[in-house]
Amino acid sequence: MKYTMHGPFEFRKSKNGLVDRSKGARQYFWDKVKNSDELLSSACGCYLFAVHAAKGIKPWYVGLAAKQSFQNECFATHKITIYNEALASKKGTPLLFLITKRTKNGKFAKPGKNGHRSSEYLETILIGTALEKNSELMNIKKTAFLRRLSVPCVINTPSRKPSKCELEFKKTIK
Repeated sequence: MKYTMHGPFEFRKSKNGLVDRSKGARQYFWDKVKNSDELLSSACGCYLFAVHAAKGIKPWYVGLAAKQSFQNECFATHKITIYNEALASKKGTPLLFLITKRTKNGKFAKPGKNGHRSSEYLETILIGTALEKNSELMNIKKTAFLRRLSVPCVINTPSRKPSKCELEFKKTIK
């Protein structure tokens, strides 16, 4: 199972600083995506909503588009609400990364009525990785266990000086 990364693609913001929900803004966004690759918007996989601010890019939401395309999933009303909650008290540029599933012959995989198990697994991995960078990640599903799990230098690293063993372990796996 192979995946490829695309983006980041910038969302237009409205005057209030939140994601512009207008039809024109959505069309502009998907035109940029299609300029990257004509078929990308109809692909499936995982996606990451992030905000680029002075201190760099911070992940805020990891999503799954397995039963429907990125174009149908990423601008759903409840997704925009999540993005706007993340943007509400922060300054920065809203971004979307698309992580596309590929077929054996290298084409974009199509959404399926049963989804894609590999994409579901990838979503969990990405949530765990994003939680390590941002403990305020907006995801609710699949996070309860990951928020409690603590493995030094892997996930939810304790806020203390790492031991020599932990540092060596980190060098070994990362």
